[in-house]
This record gives sequence, C-alpha cells and structure tokens, in this order.
Amino acid sequence: MPDVTIVGGGPAGAFTARLLASSGRDVTLLEEHHNAGEPVHCAGVISPSLLETYGVRPKLLGTVTSADVVLPDGSAIHTSKRMPYALIIDRMDFDQKLVDRAVTAGTTVKYGVHYKAHDISDKGVTVDTNVGQFRSDILVGADGQNSVIAASLGNNQVKYYLRGIQVDLKYRSEEEEKMILRLGNDIAPGFFSWQLPLGDTTRFGLAVAAQYGTPKQYLDRLLDNLGLAGKERLKTYTGKIPMGGRRTTYSDRLLLIGDAAGQIKPVSGGGLYPISLAAPALKEAVDRAFSTRTFNGTVLSTYERSWRRAMGKSLSRGNWLREYYDRLDDDALNEFGHLFSRPDIVEVLNDIDIDDPGTVIKPILRKKGVKSAVLKAYLRARK
Repeated sequence: MPDVTIVGGGPAGAFTARLLASSGRDVTLLEEHHNAGEPVHCAGVISPSLLETYGVRPKLLGTVTSADVVLPDGSAIHTSKRMPYALIIDRMDFDQKLVDRAVTAGTTVKYGVHYKAHDISDKGVTVDTNVGQFRSDILVGADGQNSVIAASLGNNQVKYYLRGIQVDLKYRSEEEEKMILRLGNDIAPGFFSWQLPLGDTTRFGLAVAAQYGTPKQYLDRLLDNLGLAGKERLKTYTGKIPMGGRRTTYSDRLLLIGDAAGQIKPVSGGGLYPISLAAPALKEAVDRAFSTRTFNGTVLSTYERSWRRAMGKSLSRGNWLREYYDRLDDDALNEFGHLFSRPDIVEVLNDIDIDDPGTVIKPILRKKGVKSAVLKAYLRARK
C-alpha cells in the first residue's frame, strides 16, 4: 500500500509529491485531466527567486522590470528596478515540468482519474475514483479552489471568492518589460486588473468580488476603453481565487495544501509562494507521522502550526493591506496614489518583494505624512 495519495496534479500536488518521494515515500498522484497544467488559471507571474525554489525551467514568456499602478483618475505611480521584478512563465509548461520532476523522484502519476469520495479508518485511507479505489496511509488534498476534500472536513469554506478572467491579445505592448496594474471600482471592484507583456501578444486580466457581477463585463469595458476591443483574442482563461483561508488544513490521515487549503497571498491572490512554504512543512509532518506510525490529527496538526508560522508575518501584513484596500473608494485611492508618487516613497516601492509585498508597510509608514493620511482614510471609510 502506498504511503501517500495526493489528489490534484497542479503545483501544490506535484511539488509536494516530489518532496515526499525524494525522502523515500511511496507516493501516488491523481490528476483528473489528461495532462498536467490543464486548464490554465494563473497569470504566470513569478519572482526569479521563487522559480529557483521550485527548481524547474519553464518556457519564459516575458520579463517585468518596471510597473505602473494606474489610479481611477488616470494618473499613475511609476516604479522600476534594475533586476527583474518578475518573470512571466508558461504555466502549463511549468506545471508539466513539476510533474516530471515528481516522477523522476519516484512518484506514480495517474491521469484522467476523477476523485469521488474518500473513507478514513484506523487502517488507512481509501479514495474512490472513476477508475477504482486507491489506498494509502495518508491523503493529501491538493484539489484546487473548489476542493471537495476540504469541504469534507465540515464548516471549512473560504471566506469569499474572487472571480477572474484574462485574455491573450494579438497586440504588442509599447514598453516590452512593463507591467500595468489598474485600480478602481469601474475597472475591477474588490481587486485590480493586470496587463502583462508577452512579446507579440499581451495578457490582460482582472478579478472582481462576486457581488459585483461577472468579470467578463469589466474586461470587455476595459479593453474597449483602451481601444483594444477589436484586437484578436488568442486565448481566454477563467478561474476563481479562494480568499480568507480555511478553518483547518488537517484531520486524521488528511492534509490540505495550496488553493485547497486556502493558502493564498491576500494582496495579489497568488498561490505559488505559499505552496513553497507549506510543502516542506507538510513533508515534515508526514515524516513525523511515519516515524511514530501515528496518523491522527494530533500528530498531523504540526503541519498547520508549521506553515502558519512560516508565512504568518506575510499573511498578517497581507490581510491588513487587503482589508484596508477593500475599504477605500476611488477618491481615497486617488489620494493615496498621489501621496505614493512622492520620490521618497517610490524609492521604497522600487524594492518591493512581489512574494511578500507587505514588507513595504513599515518603511512607507515612516515617511512624513503617511500615518496621518492612512488614519484619516481609515476613519472616513468606517463612516
């Protein structure tokens, strides 16, 4: 009987499988699609250092060395960096290479396998699928934003979902290494839009909170306002982002990781960085369980304590920024944007870490006039 069954062959499942298999675990990875990386949901933005952590070299679509944050009134905050802020990668190729690395480490991968249910007993875990049953000592749920495995734990829903859409247009950006983010209730209420340079094509996307309607209507309007409505749409991607975390990420013989665990960066909605921290914590908890041959929630709870400790500061800073941002109307966003355009603040923003953008909070708050402006906007938003 395998040691671990992982449901979901995305980055969370594949990276976890590789770490476990590399340490000698017998791992079976179940993926419902017939290829890794399908369908694509992510914008493909990753920091160079995080890509090194994952240890694969996917196809590179673009490089970002500067960014504009466009405010509701049309003005912008301009930032730039000598080294790349981020790389834009082919996410399907990235996912496939992660699975390949997991296979090389010893993981058995089964494609076209649809999870139906699971049963946990003192003897192990049985996973029911469309092709039969799989048994193991531990089950890892890496089954994405709509995780059925997470829901099986009861009262374990995320706080809310953002709904996203993005398209690749046959259009070449004027500045080939510039990312453009646009803010405002007419653009993407509850989040923001992104414009990413991909050479001869450009990726435009956005996400909105569910109460504001479908993201497509906002994207269509944005492209129309930019004079790009007539450009050929080469690819369209849609998806949901689970925000606010889940009540728990473990139980007897069961662990959750990635979107299934609600491990999402609050500011950007990205999941690759949290996975890179959670997967090693999961491996440690699994190793501890096998060393004692004890697979109950008491032993596996060390996973949740460990991953929360690893990304605790990042999550708390990000949650603060997310909650604060959600309170601001367009007038307040314009006011902050003009303040943050000051050279001394832009200098801080130039060094922002896209994996943990909350690290700029303290340096910016130390700048003259910022604390009072933040407090004034906060109190106004509470009225």
